[in-house]
Amino acid sequence: MRRRASAAKSSWLQDRLDWLKVRRHWMTVAGVILALILLLVLGTFAYAFATLPDPSRMDLAAGDVKINDRNGQLIEQRNAQGVRVIPKDLKEISPNLQNATIAVEDKHFKEHHGVDWGRVIKAGIVDVITRRPQQGASTITEQLAKIAILQSPQKTILRKLREAMVATALESKYTKNEILQMYLNSIYYGHHATGIEAAAQVYFGKPAKDLTLAEASLLAGLPNGPSYFDPALHKDRALARQAIVLDAMVNSEMITSAQAEQAKSEPLKFVFKENRSSQAPHFVDYVFEQLESIYGPSAVNKGGFTVTTTLDLNLQKAAEQAVAVGQKKLGPLGADNGDFLAMDPKTGQILAMVGSADYLNNDIKGEFNVVTALRQPGSSFKPYAYEEAFKSHKLTMGNILDDTSRHFAGGQFHDFDFRDMGMITAHKALLLSRNIPALETMQAAGVDNVVNFAHDMGITTQLKSEVTTAIGSSEVRLLDHAVGYGVFATGGTRHDPVSVLEVKDKDNNTLDKPNAPGGKQVISAQEAYLITYILKDYSTQWNLGWNKPFAGKSGTTNNYRDAWMMAYSPNLVIGAWVGHTGPGNQDMNGVYGSMVGSSVLKDFINNGLTQAHFNVETFKRPDGLIDGPPCASNANVSPSASPSPSPSGSSSSSSEKDLYLPGTECKPAPTPSPSPSPSPSPSDLVSPIPSIVPSGILPSPTPAPSGTPAPSGSPAASTKPS
Repeated sequence: MRRRASAAKSSWLQDRLDWLKVRRHWMTVAGVILALILLLVLGTFAYAFATLPDPSRMDLAAGDVKINDRNGQLIEQRNAQGVRVIPKDLKEISPNLQNATIAVEDKHFKEHHGVDWGRVIKAGIVDVITRRPQQGASTITEQLAKIAILQSPQKTILRKLREAMVATALESKYTKNEILQMYLNSIYYGHHATGIEAAAQVYFGKPAKDLTLAEASLLAGLPNGPSYFDPALHKDRALARQAIVLDAMVNSEMITSAQAEQAKSEPLKFVFKENRSSQAPHFVDYVFEQLESIYGPSAVNKGGFTVTTTLDLNLQKAAEQAVAVGQKKLGPLGADNGDFLAMDPKTGQILAMVGSADYLNNDIKGEFNVVTALRQPGSSFKPYAYEEAFKSHKLTMGNILDDTSRHFAGGQFHDFDFRDMGMITAHKALLLSRNIPALETMQAAGVDNVVNFAHDMGITTQLKSEVTTAIGSSEVRLLDHAVGYGVFATGGTRHDPVSVLEVKDKDNNTLDKPNAPGGKQVISAQEAYLITYILKDYSTQWNLGWNKPFAGKSGTTNNYRDAWMMAYSPNLVIGAWVGHTGPGNQDMNGVYGSMVGSSVLKDFINNGLTQAHFNVETFKRPDGLIDGPPCASNANVSPSASPSPSPSGSSSSSSEKDLYLPGTECKPAPTPSPSPSPSPSPSDLVSPIPSIVPSGILPSPTPAPSGTPAPSGSPAASTKPS
């Protein structure tokens, strides 16, 4: 027993000694690692300190910002002659502006010594929780260090460290008033205005000392995002930002709540005094907004670098010419504005962007970029509904749909021509842009399924969970719509918009060369080609006159408020919109989407692409699809998803050929059935630009029916139950 106890004690002691050795080993390893980390931190500090610029070297002059197209051609140059810098003493700057800036940018400005460590810790905690940068922690002094001394748009740990060091040095050298004065004279406010004096002149036509509380609070909110909050383009955003500034002033006890409310309600009289020369102003504005979100507005607009963009100036000129052609032809019918977008669907790169018919025309709000605005797409939304139905096997293009006026979702709906075609295939329903079958398809596919699928395709805005979304009652952006059509073009892969290829500094060093975002496979090549197979005949069906192989779809909304035409080939997606944004009634006089196709897009496709030496690729049918005739019935559709019961037969010719995913083929129709009288035959529906006056000629097939909810402020009466 004693030997066993002794042996056990010896074993325990040995284990204990082994554990202590292991512990010492790992403590040694940990000590080495901590020492290396400490050396790295100290080395970083030493390097940052050794490379610090002189804090007294305050450079308030702006450098050039050159925006080039993809081939190196200059689109626009800012700052050298454009940005105005008018330094002013602090006593010549409105106290309202000074207080507003401190309240919204750095409420502890008077207390800290360059770095607000409490704010830094809070921002760090929030960033860790959200796992991405959410909180800004830079003080006014740090911002001044960044834009006036460090002058680098790069976001790195080393730069942030140097920023804090320079800020501390500035605080030891200058008074708070001197720092605030330098900051207000060097910050960028948008519209080519650097410094508050230039901003006051550009926005309100008055000196900075005379700014009212309302004017000062609006200007104080702009440096956070001059393009995003631009009151000329996004007045609602600018006023929302102004309200944030005023509330911050109330919280800091600089003004009363009553003063804040009065300032919020005060009408602002903008003058926007500036000169500008640009070959693609809307696109440049869009690029600057992207750059500001990455590098910060002041670093970007301080200048000193060159941006190579995705734009092709040859295609841009062709797009501008096409919009002008559309205005000439459709202007007499009330279309005083239009836009155009061209995109490479294989990369998402924007090749041309015309945001309005005339950037300098204030009557049509020309500076506003309609390409990025929300508008109802009309029937151009239909392909998403049909694709969801096809890929989920709820319908095939050979299935029979009932083009007969009826109730949907509590409203009485009819088609654009107030006639019924009766029993037609889904193929022909989409090609002829019939609205009742589209609503039927939306129900078969499932409303929420279509909405979710449209988001997967690239639509980023909210869509109504309603059957009428199928025919364009929910607003979308042309930029998103082009991404969605690009999925069909590429055979199922989505590429989101890209505008910047490379950013170089004034010494030609590459600051950033963004990696092209990878595409997302949304649908299979076979599923994508089903829509292309139908829409590749759209130009021929509606006599649009295109001389190159593009698939397309038009769209028109209630009262001819919005007219769209989308088109695509395997290597190019294009889209155009026309509307009325000037004074008076916003409706146009019978302008259909197909008329945009036979004017704007026709000129771009037939003339512009040829002049730009752009080669259009042809569609190639992927393997794995099955040819077949139209269906004799809807027997192959599951009962739960089947559309309204229809009698056997089809208005389609038995010679019509459809495509099917494997296992979804239809049984052939025994005999063709004529369209019920007095419905027109399909051949009667080919006039792309109908006469506006004669009632005997059918219109183009794109407008949403009267059952589609009208734009806000003009509800359609036919949405009510009859």
